[in-house]
Amino acid sequence: MDLVLAFQAAVSERDYSRSSQMIDGALANGTLQDLVSGLDELEKTQTHITLERRDHIFRYLDMWDIYFAVQISSKDVLHILQINEIRDNPQAFMVDFIRDLLDGRDKRFDQFCINVQTISRGQYAILMPSILEQRTEELLNCKIPFKNEIPRLYCTADLLETYYGHKIVTAAYGHSNFDIVVAEDQFNLIWESLASTGLDVESMLEKIETDTWDEYVRTRRTSRIKGSVKVELDMQHHGLVELVVLHRVKSARSNVYSSDFNKQNAALLAISEAKTQICNDILADIANNPTHTLRNRALRQLGESGDLETLDLLGEIMKNSELDSTKREAARAYSSIVSRTAGLELTSAHVSARPAPMDIAKVNKIINDMISKGMPITMVDEVMSSVAVQGTSDSFEVLLRLMNNPKDIVRQSVVRSTRMLDKENAAVIIRSALNDDSPEVIHLAETEINVRWSDEVWD
Repeated sequence: MDLVLAFQAAVSERDYSRSSQMIDGALANGTLQDLVSGLDELEKTQTHITLERRDHIFRYLDMWDIYFAVQISSKDVLHILQINEIRDNPQAFMVDFIRDLLDGRDKRFDQFCINVQTISRGQYAILMPSILEQRTEELLNCKIPFKNEIPRLYCTADLLETYYGHKIVTAAYGHSNFDIVVAEDQFNLIWESLASTGLDVESMLEKIETDTWDEYVRTRRTSRIKGSVKVELDMQHHGLVELVVLHRVKSARSNVYSSDFNKQNAALLAISEAKTQICNDILADIANNPTHTLRNRALRQLGESGDLETLDLLGEIMKNSELDSTKREAARAYSSIVSRTAGLELTSAHVSARPAPMDIAKVNKIINDMISKGMPITMVDEVMSSVAVQGTSDSFEVLLRLMNNPKDIVRQSVVRSTRMLDKENAAVIIRSALNDDSPEVIHLAETEINVRWSDEVWD
């Protein structure tokens, strides 16, 4: 039990170096089972579960980029290492384990939660081709049921459950709430948004007979409304309390930007109670927004959960804010972080070897498949940017070759992705774009020059 209490102390003190050393030691000397069992017993006595322990274990395993996608509690992640008798390089083992979950469509990994540009920068870049294939497949197979009478009604439930369909529809509606069943005039906006991306919307429509429509919609609406509650109840029933907190925090990250103050307030409270550093980016964003009604509360919360990376922002707010109350909150937060982290190393002490990067050749094939199937340009843009983020010679060559693609929208996407490249490689593509036959491609290239190069530098 001494190991468990010492580990919990490191978690409470946010001493990532010490908690990482303890896990390393438990793996090396075969006492990881003792740590897992002890944490299990300790959890039974806790009345309030937070994400603090998850922060430490996921940082140690370099799983920060897939924090919300992994539907496994942090204690069970350690248990997976233990039952597989992992001694060396647990980080690499978890990459292979997660890849197997993704390829097997295992519900313990939710690709909907992944930002491919984020994972493209780290060891989980290797997952990107599989994620892109699944997202393409789900959108191509998506159906939009409609009521077979006039006036027509359309059910968008399945569309909203696809990653890109959700992005396209919510963008079309300005992220406002709406019912899954829409009338024809409302659906026309969705149709236009989908069609503008290159999708054949007509082929997605599926006729539902009038006598079965009401029951179909009732089932889908009930499932959607109660889905979130059901997820939490199922998790609680199986004792997965940490995943309940994870689920609430994931929702809170979106709701904190709601126009409804009560939703904003509840979201910030959920983040505060979870005591996690995974939301520091959200808190920093609010703290940096002078018009946000919860700005001072976000600053106060950063003082409690913030890390050294937030100090520059807090310093700027202390110096530039027009409100004395905001300056005071920023100063308190700054002082709290400095005093709490003095002498501590906040990143994992373990340095793992970076696994092989994403398969650029496979990604290139995916891009070409997307283009040939008329997939939304938003998908192509995301892939292009993710390739550019890799920053390898292979990724640069892929983008440069795509400048020869006959479709204007593809070459435009390549130009937009150059923002992710270093200036030297970006300049090669921009020079090619300046000689393009398309006025739109040339205009985008000129815009990039204005943004990234001065007249004195560019020739």
